Amino acid sequence: MSFVAFWGAIETGLLYGFLSLGVYLSFRVLKFPDLTVDGSFPLGAAVVAT
Repeated sequence: MSFVAFWGAIETGLLYGFLSLGVYLSFRVLKFPDLTVDGSFPLGAAVVAT
């Protein structure tokens, strides 16, 4: 595995880690199923890609 691929995997993992942390907080701590994080992450990616 190359150095660039390794750091790309680390960056992607950290992004998904923050995403899952937001979903965890909304379900467990707030006790409210707010899935805004699930919809805003792909929406932001689509906006940046265009």
